[in-house]
Amino acid sequence: MPLHRWRLTVLILSCAAVPLVAQEPARRLTAEDYARAERFLAPNVAPLVSGTASSPTWLADGRFWYRRTTPAGSEIVMVDPANAMRTVIDKAPEAPAPAATSAPPDSVLSPDRRSAAFIRDFNLWVRDIPTGTDRPLTTDGTRDFGYATNNAGWIKSDAPVLLWSPDSKKIATFQHDSRGVGEMYLVSTNVGTPRLEAWKYPLPQDKEIFRIHRVVIDVDSGTIVRLQIPPDQHRSTINDHVADGSTFLDVEWYRDSSHVAFVSSSRDHKEAVFRIGSASSGEVRTVLRERVETQFQSGLAAIGRVNWRVLPASREVLWWIQAPVTRAIGASR
Repeated sequence: MPLHRWRLTVLILSCAAVPLVAQEPARRLTAEDYARAERFLAPNVAPLVSGTASSPTWLADGRFWYRRTTPAGSEIVMVDPANAMRTVIDKAPEAPAPAATSAPPDSVLSPDRRSAAFIRDFNLWVRDIPTGTDRPLTTDGTRDFGYATNNAGWIKSDAPVLLWSPDSKKIATFQHDSRGVGEMYLVSTNVGTPRLEAWKYPLPQDKEIFRIHRVVIDVDSGTIVRLQIPPDQHRSTINDHVADGSTFLDVEWYRDSSHVAFVSSSRDHKEAVFRIGSASSGEVRTVLRERVETQFQSGLAAIGRVNWRVLPASREVLWWIQAPVTRAIGASR
């Protein structure tokens, strides 16, 4: 899809000046105050809200069901994505017989739940759930240059950082470059011999920090498409990590799995660049660039979600800024 002539929808958050007033002495809280606050806790207000839905349960034939609340209680909804049908059913389907194999620990399931991606020996592997067959998707990963590495220094995990395409055929991830980054050492406090743990941890004064070399991997063929940009700083528009759990932050697939939209953030969080990469060729287009004098943040770290969205069908970007900005946003043609 041509990436020119995009429209930009901007949400602006502004702050109004609030006059200062003299503070009154703090009032001592009473039992009645606590009782009144208790009426607004989740167990008491949940029955007043309807329309909330549980996590979906997928079936072997590609359908899924979920439970949603109604004013009268709850109901079970069956969804058939292939035929775009949704119906209310009487009871939840019985769980299928256990699969011959299961997903390995610290893995990420594909949308169709037939594949699980995981890290082994600094490379990205995939398990075919029905058969239990494991095979490598990459082979050139090394200790300091591994694939999908989940390490921000101050937090780390064995789960890979990646995003499956909607059709479960591609994976957007990166090769994590920690070459030249120093190590952090911790000694445990426990009964008996203490344990020493070490891992890569960039500090504020360090010249080198983590970099990510963005790639798209075709799961069936194992083809690695490297996005044609220099490596990004290990940053997101939420914090200094590119992941929330194993979710790849600031990355969004097109629904047809043809392109990946993502944001490159500078080390100081003052510049954010919205880009779109072709999953087949690796060509990257810059759509807009934002620079502020303080720090640019899109979303909340507490919920692990960014605020921007890409709308390929209408060629629009929903972008969140804080007013006033020091530099106008421009879209490339």
